Amino acid sequence: MVRSFDYAAPNCPPSGSTMTKLRQLTINKFRNVAPTTLEFRPGINVLLGRNAAGKTTLLRLLATAVASPEDALKDDPFEVSFHAFNEELDLKQKTTRLRISETIPHTPDLPRIEEFPSLSQTDSLEYIETGNTVLSARIYPNEVIFSYEGIEHREARLIPTPPIISLIVALSNQGNSDTLRKLATQIAYSRILTAGRMDESLDRFNTLLKLELQSRGGRKARNTRVREIPHSMVNLLNEPIPDGTTATYSLAFLDRAAQVLGYNSAHARFDIERLDSATSDATVRLSNLRFFFKRANEEISHNQLSYGQKRLLAFFAHADASPDIIIADELVNGLHHEWISACLEEIGGRQAFLTSQNPLLLDFLRFDSIEEVRHTFIICERAGSATDAQLIWRNLTDDEAESFFLAYQTGIQRVSDILLTKGLW
Repeated sequence: MVRSFDYAAPNCPPSGSTMTKLRQLTINKFRNVAPTTLEFRPGINVLLGRNAAGKTTLLRLLATAVASPEDALKDDPFEVSFHAFNEELDLKQKTTRLRISETIPHTPDLPRIEEFPSLSQTDSLEYIETGNTVLSARIYPNEVIFSYEGIEHREARLIPTPPIISLIVALSNQGNSDTLRKLATQIAYSRILTAGRMDESLDRFNTLLKLELQSRGGRKARNTRVREIPHSMVNLLNEPIPDGTTATYSLAFLDRAAQVLGYNSAHARFDIERLDSATSDATVRLSNLRFFFKRANEEISHNQLSYGQKRLLAFFAHADASPDIIIADELVNGLHHEWISACLEEIGGRQAFLTSQNPLLLDFLRFDSIEEVRHTFIICERAGSATDAQLIWRNLTDDEAESFFLAYQTGIQRVSDILLTKGLW
Protein backbone atom coordinates (compact mmCIF):
# COMPACT_ATOMS: atom_id res chain seq x y z
CA MET A 1 0.00 0.00 0.00
CA VAL A 2 1.34 3.43 -0.95
CA ARG A 3 1.31 5.87 1.94
CA SER A 4 1.15 9.64 1.55
CA PHE A 5 2.69 11.64 4.38
CA ASP A 6 2.34 15.35 5.11
CA TYR A 7 5.35 17.12 6.62
CA ALA A 8 3.49 20.41 7.23
CA ALA A 9 3.27 21.97 10.67
CA PRO A 10 0.41 20.78 12.89
CA ASN A 11 -2.73 22.87 13.07
CA CYS A 12 -2.56 23.72 16.79
CA PRO A 13 -3.99 26.66 18.73
CA PRO A 14 -1.27 29.12 19.78
CA SER A 15 -0.60 29.32 23.49
CA GLY A 16 -2.80 31.95 25.11
CA SER A 17 -5.05 32.36 22.07
CA THR A 18 -8.76 33.04 22.48
CA MET A 19 -11.57 31.19 20.75
CA THR A 20 -12.74 32.52 17.40
CA LYS A 21 -16.45 32.19 16.64
CA LEU A 22 -18.86 32.86 13.78
CA ARG A 23 -21.35 35.71 14.01
CA GLN A 24 -23.08 35.10 10.67
CA LEU A 25 -22.94 33.32 7.33
CA THR A 26 -24.33 34.82 4.11
CA ILE A 27 -25.10 32.59 1.13
CA ASN A 28 -25.54 34.50 -2.11
CA LYS A 29 -25.21 31.60 -4.56
CA PHE A 30 -25.05 27.89 -3.84
CA ARG A 31 -26.90 25.12 -5.64
CA ASN A 32 -30.67 25.53 -5.21
CA VAL A 33 -30.44 27.38 -1.89
CA ALA A 34 -32.38 30.64 -1.60
CA PRO A 35 -30.04 33.57 -0.80
CA THR A 36 -29.93 34.02 2.96
CA THR A 37 -28.04 35.40 5.95
CA LEU A 38 -27.85 33.22 9.05
CA GLU A 39 -26.98 34.62 12.47
CA PHE A 40 -25.43 32.42 15.12
CA ARG A 41 -25.26 32.00 18.85
CA PRO A 42 -21.71 31.93 20.27
CA GLY A 43 -22.57 28.63 21.98
CA ILE A 44 -24.61 25.73 20.62
CA ASN A 45 -26.48 26.11 17.33
CA VAL A 46 -28.88 23.42 16.09
CA LEU A 47 -30.14 22.81 12.56
CA LEU A 48 -33.76 21.66 12.38
CA GLY A 49 -35.72 20.28 9.45
CA ARG A 50 -37.11 17.27 7.66
CA ASN A 51 -35.05 14.85 5.60
CA ALA A 52 -33.71 16.26 2.31
CA ALA A 53 -33.94 19.84 3.59
CA GLY A 54 -30.16 20.26 3.40
CA LYS A 55 -29.01 20.07 7.03
CA THR A 56 -25.91 18.01 6.24
CA THR A 57 -25.23 20.13 3.17
CA LEU A 58 -25.32 23.29 5.29
CA LEU A 59 -22.83 21.78 7.73
CA ARG A 60 -20.58 20.90 4.80
CA LEU A 61 -20.82 24.40 3.36
CA LEU A 62 -20.10 25.91 6.75
CA ALA A 63 -16.99 23.74 7.17
CA THR A 64 -15.81 24.59 3.66
CA ALA A 65 -16.30 28.33 4.21
CA VAL A 66 -14.05 28.33 7.28
CA ALA A 67 -11.21 26.49 5.50
CA SER A 68 -12.06 22.89 6.35
CA PRO A 69 -13.19 21.91 2.84
CA GLU A 70 -15.53 18.99 2.25
CA ASP A 71 -14.81 16.61 -0.60
CA ALA A 72 -18.54 16.49 -1.35
CA LEU A 73 -18.42 20.19 -2.36
CA LYS A 74 -15.12 20.20 -4.24
CA ASP A 75 -16.85 20.66 -7.62
CA ASP A 76 -19.47 23.18 -6.46
CA PRO A 77 -19.34 26.86 -7.41
CA PHE A 78 -20.66 29.23 -4.74
CA GLU A 79 -20.53 32.72 -3.31
CA VAL A 80 -20.58 32.85 0.48
CA SER A 81 -19.28 35.17 3.17
CA PHE A 82 -18.94 34.99 6.92
CA HIS A 83 -18.20 37.25 9.87
CA ALA A 84 -15.95 35.78 12.57
CA PHE A 85 -14.74 37.40 15.78
CA ASN A 86 -12.60 36.95 18.87
CA GLU A 87 -11.29 39.28 21.57
CA GLU A 88 -8.72 40.90 19.27
CA LEU A 89 -9.93 40.91 15.67
CA ASP A 90 -13.07 40.61 13.58
CA LEU A 91 -12.81 38.98 10.17
CA LYS A 92 -15.18 39.44 7.26
CA GLN A 93 -14.37 36.96 4.51
CA LYS A 94 -16.07 36.45 1.16
CA THR A 95 -15.35 33.43 -1.00
CA THR A 96 -16.37 33.29 -4.65
CA ARG A 97 -15.83 30.04 -6.50
CA LEU A 98 -16.67 30.30 -10.19
CA ARG A 99 -16.87 27.69 -12.88
CA ILE A 100 -14.66 28.59 -15.81
CA SER A 101 -13.98 26.90 -19.12
CA GLU A 102 -10.53 26.13 -20.39
CA THR A 103 -9.76 25.15 -23.96
CA ILE A 104 -6.89 22.81 -24.75
CA PRO A 105 -4.92 24.18 -27.76
CA HIS A 106 -5.91 22.35 -30.92
CA THR A 107 -3.25 20.37 -32.76
CA PRO A 108 -3.82 19.96 -36.52
CA ASP A 109 -4.65 16.44 -37.70
CA LEU A 110 -5.86 15.46 -34.21
CA PRO A 111 -9.47 15.37 -33.00
CA ARG A 112 -10.57 18.65 -31.45
CA ILE A 113 -10.99 18.46 -27.68
CA GLU A 114 -13.97 20.29 -26.28
CA GLU A 115 -13.70 22.84 -23.50
CA PHE A 116 -13.64 21.37 -20.01
CA PRO A 117 -14.88 23.11 -16.87
CA SER A 118 -12.83 23.94 -13.80
CA LEU A 119 -13.24 26.12 -10.73
CA SER A 120 -11.45 29.32 -9.83
CA GLN A 121 -11.65 30.68 -6.30
CA THR A 122 -11.14 34.24 -5.08
CA ASP A 123 -11.28 35.32 -1.44
CA SER A 124 -11.70 38.81 -0.01
CA LEU A 125 -10.71 39.38 3.61
CA GLU A 126 -11.17 42.37 5.88
CA TYR A 127 -9.70 42.49 9.39
CA ILE A 128 -11.30 44.90 11.83
CA GLU A 129 -9.98 46.06 15.20
CA THR A 130 -12.07 48.24 17.55
CA GLY A 131 -14.35 49.13 14.65
CA ASN A 132 -11.61 50.13 12.20
CA THR A 133 -10.32 48.18 9.20
CA VAL A 134 -6.65 47.39 9.80
CA LEU A 135 -6.06 45.21 6.74
CA SER A 136 -7.89 44.20 3.58
CA ALA A 137 -6.78 41.52 1.15
CA ARG A 138 -7.75 39.69 -2.02
CA ILE A 139 -6.49 36.16 -2.48
CA TYR A 140 -6.32 35.02 -6.11
CA PRO A 141 -5.14 31.62 -7.37
CA ASN A 142 -1.69 33.01 -8.23
CA GLU A 143 -1.41 36.22 -6.23
CA VAL A 144 -2.06 37.81 -2.84
CA ILE A 145 -2.89 41.53 -2.82
CA PHE A 146 -3.27 43.29 0.52
CA SER A 147 -3.66 46.88 1.61
CA TYR A 148 -2.26 48.23 4.89
CA GLU A 149 -2.30 51.91 5.90
CA GLY A 150 -3.24 52.91 2.37
CA ILE A 151 -0.36 51.07 0.70
CA GLU A 152 -1.02 48.12 -1.60
CA HIS A 153 1.32 45.14 -1.54
CA ARG A 154 1.50 42.23 -3.98
CA GLU A 155 2.96 38.78 -3.40
CA ALA A 156 3.02 35.72 -5.63
CA ARG A 157 0.97 32.82 -4.29
CA LEU A 158 3.13 29.83 -5.05
CA ILE A 159 1.29 27.14 -3.08
CA PRO A 160 -2.52 26.68 -2.92
CA THR A 161 -2.75 26.86 0.87
CA PRO A 162 -5.95 28.08 2.59
CA PRO A 163 -6.55 31.80 1.94
CA ILE A 164 -5.65 32.96 5.45
CA ILE A 165 -2.43 30.93 5.42
CA SER A 166 -1.53 32.49 2.05
CA LEU A 167 -2.12 35.94 3.55
CA ILE A 168 -0.01 35.14 6.62
CA VAL A 169 2.85 34.00 4.37
CA ALA A 170 2.59 37.18 2.29
CA LEU A 171 2.67 39.37 5.41
CA SER A 172 5.60 37.43 6.86
CA ASN A 173 7.57 37.96 3.65
CA GLN A 174 7.63 41.72 4.22
CA GLY A 175 11.15 41.59 5.62
CA ASN A 176 11.44 45.34 6.23
CA SER A 177 8.25 45.63 8.27
CA ASP A 178 8.10 44.39 11.85
CA THR A 179 4.55 45.77 12.03
CA LEU A 180 3.30 43.51 9.23
CA ARG A 181 5.04 40.49 10.68
CA LYS A 182 3.38 41.17 14.04
CA LEU A 183 0.05 41.53 12.25
CA ALA A 184 0.69 38.17 10.58
CA THR A 185 1.12 36.63 14.02
CA GLN A 186 -2.07 38.28 15.27
CA ILE A 187 -4.00 36.93 12.27
CA ALA A 188 -2.55 33.46 12.83
CA TYR A 189 -3.76 33.56 16.42
CA SER A 190 -7.27 34.59 15.34
CA ARG A 191 -7.92 32.09 12.54
CA ILE A 192 -10.67 29.53 13.04
CA LEU A 193 -9.40 26.11 14.09
CA THR A 194 -11.83 23.26 13.47
CA ALA A 195 -11.65 19.66 12.30
CA GLY A 196 -14.66 20.30 10.08
CA ARG A 197 -17.77 18.12 10.05
CA MET A 198 -17.99 14.93 12.07
CA ASP A 199 -20.15 12.48 10.13
CA GLU A 200 -23.31 10.83 11.43
CA SER A 201 -21.75 7.36 11.55
CA LEU A 202 -18.21 6.02 12.17
CA ASP A 203 -16.17 7.60 9.36
CA ARG A 204 -14.34 9.87 11.81
CA PHE A 205 -13.65 6.93 14.11
CA ASN A 206 -12.24 4.80 11.27
CA THR A 207 -10.14 7.69 9.96
CA LEU A 208 -8.62 8.16 13.41
CA LEU A 209 -7.56 4.50 13.53
CA LYS A 210 -5.71 4.91 10.21
CA LEU A 211 -3.46 7.63 11.66
CA GLU A 212 0.23 6.99 11.12
CA LEU A 213 3.13 9.12 12.34
CA GLN A 214 6.51 9.08 10.66
CA SER A 215 9.95 10.43 11.53
CA ARG A 216 12.76 10.74 9.00
CA GLY A 217 16.00 12.59 9.52
CA GLY A 218 14.54 14.73 12.28
CA ARG A 219 11.45 15.58 10.24
CA LYS A 220 8.04 14.50 11.50
CA ALA A 221 4.98 13.75 9.37
CA ARG A 222 1.54 12.19 9.42
CA ASN A 223 -0.72 10.58 6.81
CA THR A 224 -3.92 12.29 7.97
CA ARG A 225 -5.05 15.85 7.30
CA VAL A 226 -3.52 18.00 9.99
CA ARG A 227 -6.80 19.57 11.09
CA GLU A 228 -8.28 16.14 11.91
CA ILE A 229 -5.59 15.09 14.40
CA PRO A 230 -6.62 15.45 18.06
CA HIS A 231 -4.39 18.00 19.70
CA SER A 232 -3.62 15.54 22.49
CA MET A 233 -1.83 13.53 19.80
CA VAL A 234 -0.02 16.39 18.10
CA ASN A 235 2.63 16.46 20.82
CA LEU A 236 3.55 12.91 19.87
CA LEU A 237 5.19 14.40 16.79
CA ASN A 238 7.64 16.24 19.01
CA GLU A 239 8.49 13.31 21.29
CA PRO A 240 11.31 10.88 20.53
CA ILE A 241 10.06 7.50 19.37
CA PRO A 242 10.91 4.91 22.05
CA ASP A 243 12.95 1.77 21.53
CA GLY A 244 11.12 -1.50 21.04
CA THR A 245 8.27 -2.59 18.80
CA THR A 246 5.37 -0.71 20.41
CA ALA A 247 4.76 2.78 21.81
CA THR A 248 2.09 3.49 24.44
CA TYR A 249 0.69 6.94 25.20
CA SER A 250 -1.77 8.56 27.58
CA LEU A 251 -4.01 11.11 25.86
CA ALA A 252 -6.15 13.77 27.51
CA PHE A 253 -9.24 13.26 25.32
CA LEU A 254 -8.95 9.48 25.71
CA ASP A 255 -8.84 9.74 29.50
CA ARG A 256 -11.99 11.88 29.50
CA ALA A 257 -13.82 9.50 27.18
CA ALA A 258 -12.79 6.52 29.30
CA GLN A 259 -14.32 8.07 32.42
CA VAL A 260 -17.62 8.64 30.61
CA LEU A 261 -17.60 5.05 29.36
CA GLY A 262 -17.09 3.74 32.89
CA TYR A 263 -13.41 2.81 32.70
CA ASN A 264 -10.67 3.85 35.10
CA SER A 265 -8.04 4.55 32.46
CA ALA A 266 -7.20 4.25 28.78
CA HIS A 267 -4.18 4.46 26.53
CA ALA A 268 -3.25 4.50 22.85
CA ARG A 269 -0.77 2.04 21.39
CA PHE A 270 1.14 2.14 18.10
CA ASP A 271 3.32 -0.48 16.44
CA ILE A 272 6.82 0.79 15.62
CA GLU A 273 8.31 0.08 12.20
CA ARG A 274 11.97 0.87 11.56
CA LEU A 275 12.67 1.19 7.84
CA ASP A 276 16.09 1.42 6.19
CA SER A 277 17.70 1.00 9.60
CA ALA A 278 21.11 0.54 7.99
CA THR A 279 21.16 4.12 6.71
CA SER A 280 21.88 7.29 8.67
CA ASP A 281 18.58 8.78 7.48
CA ALA A 282 16.37 5.94 8.70
CA THR A 283 12.59 6.20 8.69
CA VAL A 284 10.62 5.26 11.80
CA ARG A 285 6.86 4.85 11.51
CA LEU A 286 4.12 4.57 14.13
CA SER A 287 1.15 2.64 12.74
CA ASN A 288 -1.68 0.22 13.62
CA LEU A 289 -3.21 2.52 16.23
CA ARG A 290 -5.29 0.82 18.93
CA PHE A 291 -7.07 2.10 22.01
CA PHE A 292 -7.29 0.12 25.24
CA PHE A 293 -9.65 0.70 28.16
CA LYS A 294 -9.06 -0.65 31.66
CA ARG A 295 -11.03 -1.12 34.88
CA ALA A 296 -10.90 -3.65 37.70
CA ASN A 297 -10.13 -7.12 36.31
CA GLU A 298 -10.88 -6.05 32.73
CA GLU A 299 -9.06 -4.55 29.76
CA ILE A 300 -10.62 -4.27 26.31
CA SER A 301 -9.59 -2.81 22.97
CA HIS A 302 -11.60 -0.40 20.85
CA ASN A 303 -12.76 -3.36 18.73
CA GLN A 304 -14.90 -4.51 21.65
CA LEU A 305 -16.69 -1.18 22.04
CA SER A 306 -20.32 -0.90 20.96
CA TYR A 307 -21.44 1.37 18.11
CA GLY A 308 -22.48 4.08 20.55
CA GLN A 309 -19.23 3.81 22.51
CA LYS A 310 -17.23 4.21 19.31
CA ARG A 311 -19.33 7.26 18.40
CA LEU A 312 -18.63 8.84 21.78
CA LEU A 313 -14.89 8.18 21.48
CA ALA A 314 -14.92 9.63 17.96
CA PHE A 315 -16.67 12.76 19.19
CA PHE A 316 -14.18 13.33 22.01
CA ALA A 317 -11.33 12.97 19.50
CA HIS A 318 -13.12 15.29 17.06
CA ALA A 319 -13.69 17.90 19.77
CA ASP A 320 -10.03 17.69 20.76
CA ALA A 321 -9.12 18.58 17.17
CA SER A 322 -11.58 21.52 17.13
CA PRO A 323 -10.46 24.18 19.64
CA ASP A 324 -12.73 26.90 18.21
CA ILE A 325 -15.76 25.46 16.42
CA ILE A 326 -17.26 21.96 16.63
CA ILE A 327 -19.37 20.74 13.71
CA ALA A 328 -21.16 17.42 14.21
CA ASP A 329 -23.86 15.67 12.18
CA GLU A 330 -26.45 13.75 14.23
CA LEU A 331 -24.32 14.09 17.36
CA VAL A 332 -26.45 11.89 19.62
CA ASN A 333 -26.79 9.02 17.14
CA GLY A 334 -26.24 5.83 19.17
CA LEU A 335 -25.50 7.65 22.44
CA HIS A 336 -27.00 6.89 25.83
CA HIS A 337 -28.87 9.76 27.50
CA GLU A 338 -26.08 10.33 30.05
CA TRP A 339 -23.48 10.54 27.29
CA ILE A 340 -25.30 13.42 25.62
CA SER A 341 -24.72 15.50 28.74
CA ALA A 342 -21.05 14.47 28.71
CA CYS A 343 -20.71 15.57 25.06
CA LEU A 344 -22.21 18.97 25.82
CA GLU A 345 -19.81 19.34 28.75
CA GLU A 346 -16.95 18.48 26.39
CA ILE A 347 -18.07 21.26 24.02
CA GLY A 348 -17.84 23.68 26.94
CA GLY A 349 -17.50 27.31 25.88
CA ARG A 350 -16.83 26.54 22.24
CA GLN A 351 -19.25 27.31 19.44
CA ALA A 352 -20.97 24.26 17.98
CA PHE A 353 -23.14 23.51 14.96
CA LEU A 354 -25.16 20.33 15.40
CA THR A 355 -27.95 18.37 13.77
CA SER A 356 -30.19 15.92 15.58
CA GLN A 357 -33.32 13.95 14.76
CA ASN A 358 -33.31 12.85 18.40
CA PRO A 359 -35.26 15.07 20.83
CA LEU A 360 -32.88 14.29 23.70
CA LEU A 361 -30.25 16.76 22.48
CA LEU A 362 -32.83 19.52 22.12
CA ASP A 363 -34.10 18.99 25.65
CA PHE A 364 -30.64 19.79 27.06
CA LEU A 365 -30.66 23.30 25.56
CA ARG A 366 -31.19 26.35 27.79
CA PHE A 367 -32.18 29.92 26.88
CA ASP A 368 -32.01 33.31 28.58
CA SER A 369 -33.63 35.56 25.97
CA ILE A 370 -35.74 35.72 22.82
CA GLU A 371 -32.69 36.82 20.84
CA GLU A 372 -30.76 33.77 22.03
CA VAL A 373 -33.58 31.53 20.82
CA ARG A 374 -33.65 33.24 17.42
CA HIS A 375 -29.93 32.69 16.90
CA THR A 376 -29.82 29.11 18.21
CA PHE A 377 -32.11 27.38 15.73
CA ILE A 378 -31.55 27.25 11.97
CA ILE A 379 -34.67 26.09 10.14
CA CYS A 380 -34.00 24.04 7.00
CA GLU A 381 -36.98 23.73 4.65
CA ARG A 382 -37.66 22.43 1.17
CA ALA A 383 -40.10 24.30 -1.05
CA GLY A 384 -41.41 23.74 -4.57
CA SER A 385 -41.87 20.56 -6.57
CA ALA A 386 -39.42 17.73 -7.14
CA THR A 387 -38.29 19.30 -10.41
CA ASP A 388 -37.77 22.85 -9.16
CA ALA A 389 -37.20 22.38 -5.43
CA GLN A 390 -35.57 25.20 -3.49
CA LEU A 391 -33.87 24.90 -0.12
CA ILE A 392 -34.66 27.62 2.40
CA TRP A 393 -32.32 28.03 5.37
CA ARG A 394 -33.24 30.67 7.92
CA ASN A 395 -33.25 31.78 11.54
CA LEU A 396 -36.50 31.86 13.48
CA THR A 397 -38.56 34.98 12.88
CA ASP A 398 -38.99 37.39 15.79
CA ASP A 399 -42.55 36.13 16.31
CA GLU A 400 -41.47 32.47 16.26
CA ALA A 401 -38.66 33.12 18.73
CA GLU A 402 -40.94 35.06 21.07
CA SER A 403 -43.65 32.40 20.94
CA PHE A 404 -41.10 29.68 21.71
CA PHE A 405 -39.48 31.62 24.56
CA LEU A 406 -42.79 32.37 26.26
CA ALA A 407 -43.68 28.67 26.19
CA TYR A 408 -40.17 27.75 27.38
CA GLN A 409 -40.42 30.12 30.35
CA THR A 410 -43.49 28.35 31.69
CA GLY A 411 -41.36 25.26 32.30
CA ILE A 412 -44.21 22.91 31.44
CA GLN A 413 -43.03 21.53 28.09
CA ARG A 414 -39.68 20.18 27.02
CA VAL A 415 -37.77 22.04 24.30
CA SER A 416 -38.47 19.33 21.72
CA ASP A 417 -42.20 19.38 22.52
CA ILE A 418 -42.37 23.17 22.14
CA LEU A 419 -40.64 22.98 18.77
CA LEU A 420 -43.07 20.29 17.61
CA THR A 421 -46.21 22.08 18.79
CA LYS A 422 -45.00 25.32 17.17
CA GLY A 423 -44.35 23.50 13.88
CA LEU A 424 -40.63 24.30 13.98
CA TRP A 425 -39.27 20.74 13.95
